[in-house]
Amino acid sequence: MPEDERIRPVSRRELATLANEFAVVRVCLDTTGNGPRLLVQDVETGDEIFLEPLELACLCLATPEDRLGWMKVGAYRDEREPGGEA
Repeated sequence: MPEDERIRPVSRRELATLANEFAVVRVCLDTTGNGPRLLVQDVETGDEIFLEPLELACLCLATPEDRLGWMKVGAYRDEREPGGEA
């Protein structure tokens, strides 16, 4: 167990599991850090990301082009233009 988890126990509450034909993700509210944040876990791979309020607000302000670039993962990654941008 990591040192910081012994000091402060992990506090997570599952909010939802979202699924469609392309992905399954689990969304939890995590209050272990300095403030509340969302933990989003890819059920298939186990990959996860913590999203703090500022990051979530930025998602709301993203353009459709920004979001299209985020969708290019896995088999669709090669369709990106040189320089890593959509």
